[in-house]
Amino acid sequence: MNRNRIIKNVMERRIASGPDYRDMGAVLLFIFLLPYIVSFFFGNTAPGKSEKKLQEGVEEAWEKEAGVYAETEIFEEDYKRAEFIVCNRTAAGLEKLPLETYLTCRLPATIDMAYEPETLKAQAVILRTELMRIYSDSLSEKGKEEEKDGKHFIHVETRLEVTDGSVYEKCKEAVSATKGMYMTYNGIPIKAPYFAVSAGATRNGNEVFGSEDYPYLKSVMCERDFTAPEYAETLKMDRSVFMARLKENYPELEAGEKNTEDSFTMERDRAGYVTNLHINGWNITGEAFRSVFMLNSSCFTVEREENVILGDRIVIKSRGAGHGLGFGQYAANEAARKGSDFIDILNYFFSGVVIEKTE
Repeated sequence: MNRNRIIKNVMERRIASGPDYRDMGAVLLFIFLLPYIVSFFFGNTAPGKSEKKLQEGVEEAWEKEAGVYAETEIFEEDYKRAEFIVCNRTAAGLEKLPLETYLTCRLPATIDMAYEPETLKAQAVILRTELMRIYSDSLSEKGKEEEKDGKHFIHVETRLEVTDGSVYEKCKEAVSATKGMYMTYNGIPIKAPYFAVSAGATRNGNEVFGSEDYPYLKSVMCERDFTAPEYAETLKMDRSVFMARLKENYPELEAGEKNTEDSFTMERDRAGYVTNLHINGWNITGEAFRSVFMLNSSCFTVEREENVILGDRIVIKSRGAGHGLGFGQYAANEAARKGSDFIDILNYFFSGVVIEKTE
């Protein structure tokens, strides 16, 4: 009897008073914060670790800015053995890399890594030639200087790519297989330009530069380049937009009321690339015109198209991708697919050159 009365009294008090939401809220809050409390007291097993990593990151950034590296033993050995060191200045600071190490990081930033191994080897030789020419030019400008620890420094500002897996192995193999190789003409490292796809043939150096100093840059055929995905491009716009774009970049241009096709005349080199464009008596180079309209190539045509609905429009058609001078990567890869090695490929695009070695 007493037991039943006690239970009844308790139930009546609970019903009268209702649930205490404050107590429930406190319990829920405690349950929610429990993992964080446990982590705070028991999870931080290494006090100061994050601060230490932050400090290490600051020190590493400072070291790179100063050109000082605390890398692996392998890197240090490569650095000690290397005769040429590339000093590459980037937004992050100054990077000092052995020439061959630099090329392994530079190669994937300059060519399609799906290309054949012989094509990649040829590109590696071209990049090394580019560096050796920079070094040669620096000597002729300043006179030969004594280098620290017997090393020669090449100063550049370029973009590198850090790769791994199969891409890294391809880069490493291409650079290793051509170690030290670069091209010269009459004992001097050549100017070795490269580009993606031609308009059907490469260009002559003397026509592009207006100089006879580049006899090794002769026009050669690239018959299969028309099969490249980026070979052809068409750009259409209103004539008013076309002329406004030109005047925006060249305010001195007088936009007459003549028909566009009548006011345009073009000069081309033997490969079909526009060297000069005359607009209403005003001149602009083919490469400058290409830059204004962001064309893939300076091998282009400009036509006027009259349409009843769309009005007076300008149609620009271009062929190829790149400046068209020197090493055509797509054509080179087609040759590699047919069995040509990198030496044959380089000799095709650069006439009369000699391949030498740095060490």
